[in-house]
Amino acid sequence: MAAIKFPEIPKIGTTLLCDGQRYKLVSVQPHSRRDGSRTVLLNWRTRCAECGKPIVVTSPVNAKGLSRRCEAHRRPGKAVTAAGRKRQSRHPARRKP
Repeated sequence: MAAIKFPEIPKIGTTLLCDGQRYKLVSVQPHSRRDGSRTVLLNWRTRCAECGKPIVVTSPVNAKGLSRRCEAHRRPGKAVTAAGRKRQSRHPARRKP
């Protein structure tokens, strides 16, 4: 999944399309980091790529990617799309059995 980077905080209702999955920004919440600095977290509404259940995922303004599955179907390291599986196969030593 491509990284997301916003030059400023996006407006509520902003829609993203990442690897064919649609995300809609539903809220922005203030957040305090461990070091005490202030930031915001973005809450995105989407559907689980496995079962289609509506879910909300949270991300910072700049993120490496967004979660694509609900808690019941979460599989870290397992790609959702065929393109993702091809990207994974380049680094077999990093995969867990």
